Amino acid sequence: MNDYPPEYDYEILDNQYFVESFPDADSPFQLYRQVYKYSDCGAYLSVLINYVEVLEPSGLDDYPHEVERSQWIHSDELAKLGTWAEMDHRGVLVTGFLLGSIVEGVDQETGVYELEVRQLDEEPKQFAERFYKALEDVEREAEFIWNQTHGCETCAKHWQVDEYHGDAEFTWGLDGVTPVWKDCPDCNGYGAVI
Repeated sequence: MNDYPPEYDYEILDNQYFVESFPDADSPFQLYRQVYKYSDCGAYLSVLINYVEVLEPSGLDDYPHEVERSQWIHSDELAKLGTWAEMDHRGVLVTGFLLGSIVEGVDQETGVYELEVRQLDEEPKQFAERFYKALEDVEREAEFIWNQTHGCETCAKHWQVDEYHGDAEFTWGLDGVTPVWKDCPDCNGYGAVI
């Protein structure tokens, strides 16, 4: 993007990048609420923040000094960060995101999808596209896990009718209890939400 070393841009890195990436979310917490509410799997969101902590003088030195810190903040805890603008004012910069989901009723989780923020190499719109692509991957994986562990209503009805007749072929969901009918016309043998 630029014809000079990226370290010269350090001072211009700020969270306004995310205002442009996610115009409907004025804070990390609001972005998390949207991700959770509008994803079928109830995805979670964590952000990696960088900030400078001022350490008070100790017995070894007489002056306070600064230490750069990084910390992951998860889901509901994101509310304590405030808005993107408030974070900029305090010198807190988001440098990464994690997306994933716990598949309810199965005790399984999707993989964790980590996104590094590359403000100097990527436009906000491009980052948003990568973010939503990762969210789609989380949803797809959560749906796969759910479908592999739950038969649909048609599977269940057919199982009740044919369990004593032995003419239907069933596989067992990952939980070892739920039947999935391989010839089911509704879920095509992949299972679906009951």
